[in-house]
Amino acid sequence: MHGAEGFFIGKAPAGAWSQQLSRGLGVGLAALVAQWVSLALWDHTRDSQIIWLPGPLLLALLLCAGYRYWLVYSVGWMAGMLLFALLMGLPLAGLVVVTIVVLALIDGAAWTLSRLRKDQSIDNFFQLLVFLAVAVAALPLATGMLLSWLAGVMELPNWLSREWWHVTLADSLGYVLLTPAILSLVNPRSSLRRDSLPGWHVLLVTAGALVVLWLGWRELGAFATMRPLLLLAPVPLAIFVALRAQVVGTSAINLIVGLIAIQLSLSQEGPFVQSESMLTTIGVQLWMLGVAVASLYLAALVEQRRATQHALVASSTEVRELAGRLILAQEQERARIARDLHDDINQRLAVASIRLSALRRKVDDSNKQDVSQLQSELIALSEDVRHLSHDLHPSMLTQTGLTAALAGLCQNISHRNGPAIELRVSPHAKDLPEDVALCVYRVTQEALGNAMRHADAQRIEVALQVAHDQLDLTISDDGKGFVTEGEGRRGLGLMSIDERTKLLGGSYRLQSTLGKGTELCIRIPLGTHGSA
Repeated sequence: MHGAEGFFIGKAPAGAWSQQLSRGLGVGLAALVAQWVSLALWDHTRDSQIIWLPGPLLLALLLCAGYRYWLVYSVGWMAGMLLFALLMGLPLAGLVVVTIVVLALIDGAAWTLSRLRKDQSIDNFFQLLVFLAVAVAALPLATGMLLSWLAGVMELPNWLSREWWHVTLADSLGYVLLTPAILSLVNPRSSLRRDSLPGWHVLLVTAGALVVLWLGWRELGAFATMRPLLLLAPVPLAIFVALRAQVVGTSAINLIVGLIAIQLSLSQEGPFVQSESMLTTIGVQLWMLGVAVASLYLAALVEQRRATQHALVASSTEVRELAGRLILAQEQERARIARDLHDDINQRLAVASIRLSALRRKVDDSNKQDVSQLQSELIALSEDVRHLSHDLHPSMLTQTGLTAALAGLCQNISHRNGPAIELRVSPHAKDLPEDVALCVYRVTQEALGNAMRHADAQRIEVALQVAHDQLDLTISDDGKGFVTEGEGRRGLGLMSIDERTKLLGGSYRLQSTLGKGTELCIRIPLGTHGSA
């Protein structure tokens, strides 16, 4: 939340007075323009306002700013309102009291909202409900009732002397149309701020729909049988804009559609015109209020969905980065263990074998056979350690290249009583980047290991094709196959293959049929890794 200390102390940080002054002047000018727009949207036949915009503007600015700016915003807004009264020749004494009372109510509503809401956004149902209850219901209701009481004790302009419910409707309409648009526009967590702005085609479709809506209302509004359909005409547009521009676009469209309805009604055109001017004005206000609230909930639903999508994408990215770091750490640990096995354990086994050879020459003939057998077992153990070291960290991959490393891997598996392996490697494999080559080697190693352990295959084919923009690795066997399991039940080997390929922007495909073998294919784009 905003820090309250600046508000209660009542002063801005040192050196910020020029910024405070410019903010106050800006708010005062904005309030003057908003009041002028409100006056332009006026029911001149009854001298009554249809929508009021300065208060909603101030409420949005207060909710978007820190407490330390509230005083200068409030003073600037009051100055702008009083300047407008002077320019229009309105009774200043009564308007001073009204401005102070309304300002106090807006500040109180802003403080209440700032305490009840975590931030200035209204992108979920609860926050939107709190906003509607305080800003669209309680604040206008309190304003209308207080102004109705003040109109009985002092001289006020005609539009402020109307019934309390009329002032309440005009204020509610402003708070539901203008304030949400500003709040969503400045909210850094808004999906519209995170996503790209709507394209020109969205703006073109929206503008065309608004023109069609205006023409339809103007030309067909006089037909009573068409009015129910005409009142529903903005619904498809509201849904379209909510999906493309969320709360900001929805609020803007609500405001524009409301202005169209007001302009046509003031000209005695459109589906809202009734026998009395007062009924026409009330009908427009109630319809705009209902449509605005409904469309805001729709936009909030879309905003929540977009926020959930962004959270899932961010979470997926974090998981993918974590998987990449884990794979990198795994390779580093494998390399360390391989070095220890080769440089330490294997060397010590070799020394032990040499000592056994020297010992065999010293023992009598009855024990030479035992020593020879022990030496043979030690040599076999040393060979197994060498193979294990190579499996953990294939030094051939960096020394002789991917083709030789794959050939060595297939040869070692075949020599261990494994199936016959046919290897076909594109000549361009020698140009692959190191990370891609390592991925191909590890995927082949995992796939051949699975075929050895589970498939009972007699023949395995390994084919590596490298084109200018992508790599395709296919490993197929004639083993017993299996029923492909769901994504959530994959083994660790397949998960490792999936993560390794996705880290390089690739994908994998696994096909297996009982009794007909298994085929594993991975495809990796080479555009971001260098071309062959």
